[in-house]
Amino acid sequence: MRKLPPLNALRYFSVAAQTLSFKEAADQLFVTQAAISQHIKTLEAFLGCQLFIRGHRSVSLTQAGQRLAPYVASGFTSFLNGVDSVAADDQPNSLTITATESLSIRWLVPRLSKFQTLQPDMNVKIQPTNTLLDFEANDIDVAIRFGTGDYPNLESQKLLEDTLYLVCHPGLKEKALTPEHLVNLPTLKEQSSDIMLAWNKFYEMHSLPLGQGLTSLQVDDSSVTIIEAALAGQGFAMIRNSLIYEQLEKGQLVRLFDFNFPCQYAYYLVAPPSHFSRIKVQHFSRWVVEQFGQITKQH
Repeated sequence: MRKLPPLNALRYFSVAAQTLSFKEAADQLFVTQAAISQHIKTLEAFLGCQLFIRGHRSVSLTQAGQRLAPYVASGFTSFLNGVDSVAADDQPNSLTITATESLSIRWLVPRLSKFQTLQPDMNVKIQPTNTLLDFEANDIDVAIRFGTGDYPNLESQKLLEDTLYLVCHPGLKEKALTPEHLVNLPTLKEQSSDIMLAWNKFYEMHSLPLGQGLTSLQVDDSSVTIIEAALAGQGFAMIRNSLIYEQLEKGQLVRLFDFNFPCQYAYYLVAPPSHFSRIKVQHFSRWVVEQFGQITKQH
């Protein structure tokens, strides 16, 4: 059997390769930056090649490092999946979920009491974030992500394909309102790719200039801010149906011009494959699939 380098050196290399920062790797692994540097030097000596290009404030992978990184990451994932598959869940009554900020605030949190009624002994923790968190480093059981479903070393189960609608507060919807009027009216824009594609499609359909001449309020990545502004009557917005279908049903928001645009992404339930064998994740999976199934589309 061929000799392998020290396991710790491989682990430290893998985290540093993911973060491209010895400092961030040290923070994640709860060791010093010097320890990260020393272990990587040990690994480089063992392999006889340089794995990182060390800059003054940053590091980058060499070609050798780029080749090695996916193998090491895959290896540790296999180790963890294997251990998880035979080890009992040491926290069967604690479930940690991560989801996007908008879905957490607008949809998941208001419904969690229903899940906890079904599972009264379950302690549920939520980490709302638009950042893709590492499952192991953050002790996460399962995630709801909005994307393509293609996540290396993770299993994805599609929950919902969403649709974007052009909406506003009922007070802004005049009987004679036309698409051309929006050029001189306030619009609320989230700078995400699918929403900008929807706006561009709307402009093209009505032969309007692509975003020019519009009075806009813009945010980088916060559907929650856009929704609250729309509910307050501050402008016109493209918003995903999953986040506002109840407000549409109640008449708190109204659709404009029957415009709809299919999102380029979908919601997925995501976790390492072994996590789906955990009873608590299975309970949550069944419940969340049922809840997503209740999301209604406006016609």
